[in-house]
Amino acid sequence: MASPCIDMRLEDYTPDAICQAMKLPGFIEPSWMEAEQPTLRVLLTPSFTPELCITVFGKPEATVLSIVALAEQFWSQRGEGYSLSNGEELQLPSGVFEEVHGLFHKAHGAPAPDNTVAYCDGMGSELCLVSRAGTRRLSAHLSAHHAARELIARLIDVAWSTSQLPKIRNALAQAAAYLDKKYPLQEVAPESSLTRLAVLGTPEDRRDYLAALKRHKKDKD
Repeated sequence: MASPCIDMRLEDYTPDAICQAMKLPGFIEPSWMEAEQPTLRVLLTPSFTPELCITVFGKPEATVLSIVALAEQFWSQRGEGYSLSNGEELQLPSGVFEEVHGLFHKAHGAPAPDNTVAYCDGMGSELCLVSRAGTRRLSAHLSAHHAARELIARLIDVAWSTSQLPKIRNALAQAAAYLDKKYPLQEVAPESSLTRLAVLGTPEDRRDYLAALKRHKKDKD
């Protein structure tokens, strides 16, 4: 997985740590290793935009694709706790899983690119395909690994075309830009503002004031 070339704790910038910041159990989830049907997960680590995770698994009647995108880059938060994220789960035709499954095997079997070249910019990726039959992993920088680039471009295209959430579509569009693919950014409704109130005075004064606020609210209701 490509790491940002900045002063940061590189030991914290792992696939597990990033997925856990997204409130996922980890990059590879234990239940997948007991399942007959494989699960494909792709973790994208762009240089200048937040990380995102795409997970795909097949059902007899459909393909399920889930997306989790961080609101801010994980590395800038020094690996401390959970991060704000947006998520969406999509139902796709069953044939989509077979297509991306084949693209993963193509990428996994492709010759390794020249490892003597270091990439500071662009987008790194961590991929896995997990089932009871075994676990296959691939770490690839998408400037060099063309087969992995093909797989991820296809996943982004399917996800962007199906997603209904502007924040998810925008996260996908930002990732696609690293692959020289352009998707229009969606308008996002402004967040409602939050006003915080500090009550000064003695503990008794604060208690009396908050009690009065509660009584006032009950009277209005």
